[in-house]
Amino acid sequence: MAAFRICLMGSNQPLVAHLPYAEMDDLMEAVSRAKFVIGTMVEGDEDGICRRVMIATSRIQCAFDAD
Repeated sequence: MAAFRICLMGSNQPLVAHLPYAEMDDLMEAVSRAKFVIGTMVEGDEDGICRRVMIATSRIQCAFDAD
């Protein structure tokens, strides 16, 4: 599992999430085959809870390693 900063179409702020992929190549392979990827937000919400997140792969513009 690694943290990635993901830029989504229609959003002006990147999403930072832990995804179940060891490196960028693994993420790229998963995104090319799946409609969604599931992970956990790196930062907690207003209650301090790191929520699970489902990301539509069709909206991903680019991704960066966040670790």
